[in-house]
Amino acid sequence: MTGTVIILPGGERFQLEWRRTDPERWERRLKAKYDESRSAERSDKARCLCQHRGAVLPLQIRYRADSHSYHLAVWPNEGSLHEKTCPFYKPDPEKSGRASYVNSVIREGEDGDVAVTLSIGLRRKGLPRPVDDTPLPASDRPGQARQRRMTPLGLLHLLWERAGLTEWRPQFAGHRTSTVALGRIASAGTRIRAQGRLISDLLCPVAPGHEKFGRRLHAVVRTEGPENHLFLIGFVETLEPDPRGNFTMALSGQRDGYRCFLTVPAAERNRLARSHQLAAATLALPEAARQAHVVALLYVTARNILAPNSRWRGWIQAEVRTGALMTVSRSMLPFESSHELAVADALVAAGRAFEKPLRFDAERDLVFPDFILQDTARNDGYPMEVFGRTDEAYATRRAEKENYYDATFGAGGWWSWDATTGSRMPPFPSGRLR
Repeated sequence: MTGTVIILPGGERFQLEWRRTDPERWERRLKAKYDESRSAERSDKARCLCQHRGAVLPLQIRYRADSHSYHLAVWPNEGSLHEKTCPFYKPDPEKSGRASYVNSVIREGEDGDVAVTLSIGLRRKGLPRPVDDTPLPASDRPGQARQRRMTPLGLLHLLWERAGLTEWRPQFAGHRTSTVALGRIASAGTRIRAQGRLISDLLCPVAPGHEKFGRRLHAVVRTEGPENHLFLIGFVETLEPDPRGNFTMALSGQRDGYRCFLTVPAAERNRLARSHQLAAATLALPEAARQAHVVALLYVTARNILAPNSRWRGWIQAEVRTGALMTVSRSMLPFESSHELAVADALVAAGRAFEKPLRFDAERDLVFPDFILQDTARNDGYPMEVFGRTDEAYATRRAEKENYYDATFGAGGWWSWDATTGSRMPPFPSGRLR
């Protein structure tokens, strides 16, 4: 949240980072504006720099009687209207796989930070704590919240969402690079906690030509101890067998100053291939033939190579304990099928504004749109669905989706493409006049 500007009643500029760097000033200025903000008109209340439909989005100045302190809070039911990069942004869980989690898994703070319950234990030494797989009671209906913990895939999706990388605007063209994406991911990690630790403390991006990221990886390994656990995130170049029966993974930029070997045990590689079949199929192609990138979030054990006579002394040996893969387009937009990729690329080419809801850890029975157009006359977005299979099980699933969309948005109130018929992609709904 560093550098986030808040406008207080009367036009006074206020830095959100003062809560950390100058708490006395933070309390003094919010206390001085507390009564004024409560009585002010909506447009004159405290606010960030976000706008929705040309109007400002107010914030609340609240007083905590138990701690005798003041804080800023998002206006009720307006968190999803803020920009994705705003600390006060709160996604609408009903429009993504976040709806599959029980309430305790993602806990939203009033300052925009979140705390999550992970399926792995973030320990400095030793193996990760085992996962409690005790099942929840059976659900009454398909799609009900039932996930009690967030896996590495859920964390990867949360980081991508918090970094604003699930949405697209025409002005992003030419600026959404892999290095920019990883920089935004690193920033998003400063607003996510798990087991009392900031994810950013353990998160090390790997990006081509980024010396700062490379130095950070070595600094984290030195700080955490001779053997520790941390997260690596980057774009996978290769995943190949090694002579010992395991696999080696190369992330883009890994050879560029990181001085790091990355090993994937055969059992973990096989699990990743089963769980992320689209990503595995993409990596099986020659790099020049790939139409997309594969992102990896890897929870690794890392240690420095200290053997005095080794030519690799000072390098890092990292072994993957668990992780997740995600396939993204050239514009860094996630997708789950070749048909979704075609739609995402077509929307980008058409200069449309839209977002891509992510699945997180939701089971397949949870219904949410493949894409949501944000530049139509409909204030809550225009849902889009791609039908890409013809098997009997999917036919039942398709009928459930169609019934849901008709009941929620009205017949004809949502866009769809049956990609199995060989038909051309239908025209997109008209955008608002600019």
